[in-house]
Amino acid sequence: MRIAHFCESLLRGGGISSFISNLVGEQAKPHSITLAVINAESADNRVPISSDVEVKEFGKNRLGFSVKYPILVYRYIRISKFDVVHIHSSFLYYALSVILLHRQIKFVYTIHSDAVKENASKWDKRFFWLKKLCVRMGWIYPITISQASKMSFDELYGVDSKLIVNGIRKPIYSLAQGKLVKYRYSTQTKVFYHPGRITEAKNQVMLCEAFNRLIAENADVVLIISGTKQDISIYNQLERFFSDRIVYLGERNDVLDLLSEADAMCLPSKWEGLPIVLLEALSVGCIPICTPVGGIPEVVADGENGILAENVRLDDYIEALYRFISMSDVEISQMKANALHSFDKFSIEGTSREYCDYYHHILSKQSV
Repeated sequence: MRIAHFCESLLRGGGISSFISNLVGEQAKPHSITLAVINAESADNRVPISSDVEVKEFGKNRLGFSVKYPILVYRYIRISKFDVVHIHSSFLYYALSVILLHRQIKFVYTIHSDAVKENASKWDKRFFWLKKLCVRMGWIYPITISQASKMSFDELYGVDSKLIVNGIRKPIYSLAQGKLVKYRYSTQTKVFYHPGRITEAKNQVMLCEAFNRLIAENADVVLIISGTKQDISIYNQLERFFSDRIVYLGERNDVLDLLSEADAMCLPSKWEGLPIVLLEALSVGCIPICTPVGGIPEVVADGENGILAENVRLDDYIEALYRFISMSDVEISQMKANALHSFDKFSIEGTSREYCDYYHHILSKQSV
């Protein structure tokens, strides 16, 4: 098959970028894969892409939506004659292509978040009717990544979506690097790590408020945060919390190393699809402490392979953190082992195989 994956960005530090990188690398083993990127980005700042994957860059270097790029995308897809075009970002860049080319090409669209939240921007709201029309006419095949995201999508659009859970490659990371040693101020210090883009969805302000309270109550804890400053206004709110026990490391390309050394991973999100960073934590046996949103409860069994807060409220998350702090070494060791074992269900090989099987299925259907 000739398959093209389209996305807006491939910057490091994003779960979707990491997933796309893994997926196209795996699919390139038996198929011809092109990865098309809308935004102009330095290769040094992007996630690594397999040399077997052809990369097409559109070079968009301004913020916001531009009508120029749907036309460029359409011309490129029309002359390239792909069997399947797999979309991972803002639908408006591909709407023209879907409307005009759906009889010749199968379009697949993975919804990586809650369906309502995914349509929250000004442009997405304005043209939601067009996206809904394309989905309901069968011109595009929607894929969701968790039961929660499927329910959200199916209800909003009034059609059934295909569920394929996310997967990642078996991790390669450095052991015993000691990157977090300096933050262990005593033998009892618990080091928590939060990797994630600074955005409203990731709820870092509430996370810092929770640790600020723990520190005020003399808990021997340290919170390490890393990730892109995607929302500067939120980052500015976080700065007041930074200290020797709440530390921002900036963007990192060694997330797996840090997860492998941390005592636990914090994921206090307001909404999610199926976060890649959660799978990365499980892959190295790092205990996740999460809010019960999106697909997270489908991955984390409270008290077994991680801890789920009762809700997204501050007091609920603080209670979840105290539950972890009060665990014995034996209990922590068992939970780490359970986390590592639960990762087996989320391999990129299985996810890629499901996608390719679905491509074959829709290619066998007659276009309308």
